[in-house]
Amino acid sequence: MRGPFVPSKSGVHRAACFALFRALLRSSRKVLPREPSNQFQSTVKQVFRTNAKTQSQAVIRAALMAGYQTLDDFTTRKLCILRQLAKLSTPEKETRSDRSRTSNVICEAKSSHPTPRLIDTGRRWPHPNAKRVLDGLSPVPDGYRRRIPTMVNANHIPFLRFKKPQSPFLSHMIRRKTDEREKRIVRTQRLENLLPLAEDEDRWDEILRKTNGISCNDNGSTWASATREALLHVKKVHKDNTIKRMHAAQRMFEIMEREKILAEQEKIIRRNQRHQAYKARRKLKQATLTAEQFHGEADTTPIASAATI
Repeated sequence: MRGPFVPSKSGVHRAACFALFRALLRSSRKVLPREPSNQFQSTVKQVFRTNAKTQSQAVIRAALMAGYQTLDDFTTRKLCILRQLAKLSTPEKETRSDRSRTSNVICEAKSSHPTPRLIDTGRRWPHPNAKRVLDGLSPVPDGYRRRIPTMVNANHIPFLRFKKPQSPFLSHMIRRKTDEREKRIVRTQRLENLLPLAEDEDRWDEILRKTNGISCNDNGSTWASATREALLHVKKVHKDNTIKRMHAAQRMFEIMEREKILAEQEKIIRRNQRHQAYKARRKLKQATLTAEQFHGEADTTPIASAATI
């Protein structure tokens, strides 16, 4: 029967810990400046010395994971030192000087590696001469085929998609409308939850008025009435927007069906034009062959008459 696992007496565990300890010290000397590197090495030595006789597998596992994560951060030059030092050092044994040294290390690391700026190159505004889809689509120029749009429902926001990827302006509009709808729903739920509290406030005001003669509602409005009025207003705005989206979706569907009909008609016209062009080429080819045969017979006729004489 195997005995209990003692980390301090396990050769494999000791070798792994020593390898991690040496790798952390070596990486800190390569990545950090001299003074922060010395502070980090002293912190690592103190943590390893404190947990040298720890037998809790959960504590050992957490400490090793934090050490390996710190080593990965050094390898990839991410320098997430504050998070790793918070994991390695315990709050009970951390002093004010240690916290100040840690903050100084983090400030130097952030100043030496500034965060890159994210540049958004997407167009967030429509083109100057752009035409609204609901006003009707523009005619297709000669030589181009009609692109049939597809009707899409994005979080109860209908729109017509003509190509992929869609424009950043359209994505921005969809996100804005979706956020506004979610805010109205959250506001409705909050007002519904506040309605019982408003009724309690009205009952309390009535008790004060009957017992002490104190009137809290000089203008005649109550907590519950104001809450109901705000709730009705939000529901009305939400309903109006829903009806507006329904009408817009109906118009978009009609535009899509009309575009399908026009595309089919244009397909028939193109097919007839190809057929007429084929008939014209064939007629021209037959006329050319007939002319060549006529000229050939005309050239051979004088030769034959001379041979007869």
